[in-house]
Amino acid sequence: MTNDTLPVIKEANHPYSDIDISHGETKNDMSTYSKFLCIYTRHMFTFDLYGIQDKQNCQFTENWETFSRILKEKACTINNHGVTEVIISSEESKEMTPFHSVAIKVSEYQVEGENQIRGAITTVEQENPFNNWFIYHILCKSHLSYGCTPFKQSEVDYAELFTTYFEENLKNTIHGDEWISMNGRSYFKERVKYFTSRYKRIECILPAFPCKSSNMNKVHGKIPDKGEELAFVNLIKATKDVSEFYPPGMKLWIVSDGHVFSDCIGVDDDVVDSYTHHLHGLYESLAQRENDAIGFAGLKDLFFEGKSSESFDPRWVEEMNLPHYTGTKICPNSELSRQILMKGCDTENGRLKKQLSIPDHPRLHLFRGFSKFMTEDLCLLPFFEGVSRKGFKKTVAKVAFEMIKRNDAYSNLVELIFPHHMRLSIHAHTNSGPKFGVKIISFAQCKTIKSLDNEEEPAFEDLLHIPTPWHNCVIKMEENGRYYLTKTKTVMDATENGSYDATWVKTNINTGVGGHFSLRKIKKVNKIN
Repeated sequence: MTNDTLPVIKEANHPYSDIDISHGETKNDMSTYSKFLCIYTRHMFTFDLYGIQDKQNCQFTENWETFSRILKEKACTINNHGVTEVIISSEESKEMTPFHSVAIKVSEYQVEGENQIRGAITTVEQENPFNNWFIYHILCKSHLSYGCTPFKQSEVDYAELFTTYFEENLKNTIHGDEWISMNGRSYFKERVKYFTSRYKRIECILPAFPCKSSNMNKVHGKIPDKGEELAFVNLIKATKDVSEFYPPGMKLWIVSDGHVFSDCIGVDDDVVDSYTHHLHGLYESLAQRENDAIGFAGLKDLFFEGKSSESFDPRWVEEMNLPHYTGTKICPNSELSRQILMKGCDTENGRLKKQLSIPDHPRLHLFRGFSKFMTEDLCLLPFFEGVSRKGFKKTVAKVAFEMIKRNDAYSNLVELIFPHHMRLSIHAHTNSGPKFGVKIISFAQCKTIKSLDNEEEPAFEDLLHIPTPWHNCVIKMEENGRYYLTKTKTVMDATENGSYDATWVKTNINTGVGGHFSLRKIKKVNKIN
């Protein structure tokens, strides 16, 4: 198998797409992520490519024959993680990278049980033990096992069938959607081909299901309820639907971002752990025979599971002092995972502050959206009792800034761990790639409302206030048997003014029934004078 038959995927909307890289120089930040130029898998002996993803406008795919020849001729060393390393000069690699004054390092590793070689190409800059471990960890943890599966010809265009299914059943379409106008659909289909060309299960990732909001005006409690149940039912159904027209089927990886943000959103780390435990139990009760339709991975799973985690030294990240603004209880392992995340994948390096000073910059709009959202989420937190309005506003701004940094870092990590997967998001996107917005709860299951007396769906201007189970509760109206998604305060206000009678039905993890409010409208009796 040669690279002539490989679908070439170039990244869209890369985090560095708005940065001017002049004179062939690299970026200023020295996160390990920023050093990655390519991830690939190859034949153990012939060097034929199985799968490849170029980064930062590099061209290793097009120049693979030249690159592999250079690689064969070079002397190699083996580091203390068992990774084979080869250094290639900037002169030899100048046709393949935009960084003409920086040498590159090729790191290769064979995972036990695989008959392929996994490889990563990085820049040679400020080398240190953490970088070496992080590269080794990514080579071990990345989902690359499909790489060596031979391509299969088929008369059926399965990539087109899956793209159409996604378009009609899962895609969240917003104003300004670029699915067609900016070739988002074509990009999506090319990503799907990585799996369908090998006749393997299509795998998607969805960073979601972090924990319940700390604001009890939004949610009823701290464990999964009817919202999570409906989402699981909808997502499990999608995997079943896909298997009917594409036999290998589909798998969705839920990559929880709970511990990424828990200290920012006012939720204790152990509360996140409890939510995750109950979430897995709820899924198992609902999935039954379809128990492999959805996989789970959180921040601690990504760093502390597997062989590579055994050689990690916490001293490598002890200088990473992360800010904590909401007074939450911190778990040592959760904090360590956040430190690894930010040292390995934080690419901000002062750039965000500059962007926020530019009128109408997209990051400024994002910052304002996060600030508004977190003002709502944190306003009832006991930690802020007695804090002035001005002081609270300043803290929220710091929280929003930190959340954007961590969101970018986590997105970078997910990109490395799941390099070929379909990247889905519960937030609204223009759908031009690489991320695509999805509706995890369908309209047929549950309608989002602002008021119990008005079923008109509210508009969401900043694209962050997208209805999710972890920022809302579910109500069931006795009169029509329908489910609605809204804020807990909406229910409380309706009961306090005597319009409705509400009963909370508790979550039963064992039966797969999520907690929800059961509402009955109270009929007003006209008094006769």
